[in-house]
Amino acid sequence: MLKILLIDDDKINNFLNRSVISELYGSECSVTEYTNPEKAYDFLKSCSETEIENTPDVILLDINMPEMSGFELLEKMQEENIILLNTKIFILSSSLDPTDIERSIQFKSVVTFISKPLNSSKLKQHLSS
Repeated sequence: MLKILLIDDDKINNFLNRSVISELYGSECSVTEYTNPEKAYDFLKSCSETEIENTPDVILLDINMPEMSGFELLEKMQEENIILLNTKIFILSSSLDPTDIERSIQFKSVVTFISKPLNSSKLKQHLSS
């Protein structure tokens, strides 16, 4: 079963993203979501240490969040050497700033930048690559 983690402070975006994922994968996928990136970080830290079976296959990470940006979350993971070996991280953002796109792909753990809104064809394209 595919495990996807949504990290976005906007509950509406999470609802819409969950709908797209469900439309594409149905019961073959489980989705967990966090609206607070600090809580998401704690979850990911626990996955890397003890709960390996809960480790997500895919993370869809927003970068513009008030408590901690997606970039800050990635930096904290790097600093604390939190490695999720088989996890693909995709930045999912409404930002059109080329520096955000460039910065996101500088992280070794990030596969690519996906522009919001997420749709079935974007998700399918990126998850199959």
